[in-house]
Amino acid sequence: MNKPDSKKRLELEQERDAPLATPTDLQRASVKDISGAMNAILADVFALYVKTKNFHWHMSGPHFRDYHLLLDEQADQLFAMTDPIAERVRKL
Repeated sequence: MNKPDSKKRLELEQERDAPLATPTDLQRASVKDISGAMNAILADVFALYVKTKNFHWHMSGPHFRDYHLLLDEQADQLFAMTDPIAERVRKL
């Protein structure tokens, strides 16, 4: 392997392994606190999504269709929230 290729490879490896940094006006401690809180919210929303789907799958009774559709819609809305929350955490 010649020198330019080695140097280029080393630069690429360093770039790949470097932490992702997003410019922000917030202090590092604030970013850590907000990210932690948002990650907790994300976990709660996803847990609620899974629980809603579980109720959706195990619904029975005389109002099955109404509740089944309602829970399916709620689960879809909860799942749709997860990506924007995760992206906001990543932006910090």
